Amino acid sequence: MSDQDYDLAQYVEDLRTITSEETDNKVILQRVSPLAKKFAASPGLIKDEYYACNVEQGYSLHLLHEDEDHGNAVFVIAWLPDHGTQAHNHKTWGVVVGMEGQEWETWWQRKDDGSTPGFAELELQTEHAVDPGQTSCVMPEDIHTVWNKTDAVSLSLHTYGKHINFTGRTEFDIAAKTEKTYVLAIE
Repeated sequence: MSDQDYDLAQYVEDLRTITSEETDNKVILQRVSPLAKKFAASPGLIKDEYYACNVEQGYSLHLLHEDEDHGNAVFVIAWLPDHGTQAHNHKTWGVVVGMEGQEWETWWQRKDDGSTPGFAELELQTEHAVDPGQTSCVMPEDIHTVWNKTDAVSLSLHTYGKHINFTGRTEFDIAAKTEKTYVLAIE
């Protein structure tokens, strides 16, 4: 099958095969990453409506697929210029592929042991850009910040083992050293 023939239906079928065969998140990421990159390059994947952004949130998630059990969730995310997220985790594996523009990621390391509810102390680890065609993988407890530093809407493909609003994930206020539940508006 050529890259031009690789569509959402085939991608979802491949995701279901991989997640039924594997339980190791690292292996899942290794297998999903090249397929996500292939799907992100599919002609016609980018649609005009994906550029629409939730101005209050600063970005919008456009749901392409989600299994009945909330597994194998696939989104195109549009990021407004100079907007992004606070530090957050996902509580599931994830693969991100840059489609248009740039997604800037800052990775954080948790310094506390997580035993005090609502408290979290984070330390900056590294930063890098995810450009079109590049991938970034996240494990369930990885913590990162995502930001669009460009002057145009940026698009990226995000694939998660489970829909991120159903994982119990959290966001962090680095300065206040707090942690709270993180649920997003989905388009």
